[in-house]
Amino acid sequence: MKLRPGALAPYFLFAALVHAAAVVSRCDVVAAKLPAEAATLILAAQLPLILLSGYLEGRLDYGRQMDDFPLWMRIRSAPVKLAFTFAFIYLTLVPLQVWNVSLGPIDPTPPAHWPEAQRVGWFLMFTFVMFFPFYLAACGALIPVLRTITAPLRKLPTIVGVVIALAVGAAAGVGAVHVMASKQIGGGLKAIQGALSSDPLVGVVILIVFTVIPAVVGAVLETRADQRG
Repeated sequence: MKLRPGALAPYFLFAALVHAAAVVSRCDVVAAKLPAEAATLILAAQLPLILLSGYLEGRLDYGRQMDDFPLWMRIRSAPVKLAFTFAFIYLTLVPLQVWNVSLGPIDPTPPAHWPEAQRVGWFLMFTFVMFFPFYLAACGALIPVLRTITAPLRKLPTIVGVVIALAVGAAAGVGAVHVMASKQIGGGLKAIQGALSSDPLVGVVILIVFTVIPAVVGAVLETRADQRG
């Protein structure tokens, strides 16, 4: 059964606030004031909420619209946009910061010797100020993937679908914590960063791999998810 976006607006506003708070927690100035285990707990808690949001978003009926329009133009709900964009920002920040990786100017971590106010300003510029590009990226990759993953759950009774979404999200959260602790993956990304810095042609290839290909995959997944209803 499809739902009106307004009916779930309070939930998505709540999710947006939680994800926005998680984003703020990644600012080094804020992180320094939090308990040592806070980052791990926050990461583990984000994934269940994201999976649940994906399940619920797939049940929304945005009303009459042009099917050939891109997804970012078809989502007619500000709370939904906020929730998934902040979720995507957070999911982008974590690996870049944990593995100390940057791709050209894309680096949310400012130099440690900068004054506190300047470091906060840098972080805000990379995150909240770039909201719209992150929203486009969320619509191109995150939402289509979530729609595909949660499509089977929407055929089940609501309570069952919600419980399974939360359980899968919890497992994904635990897995994400272990992945972030992997030195092998971090080393691989640092190697990619080094290649990007030393050879412009390699940089172009990497840019294509990490932008064009995910966008194409996202479009395919979105189409399949829409066909499944």
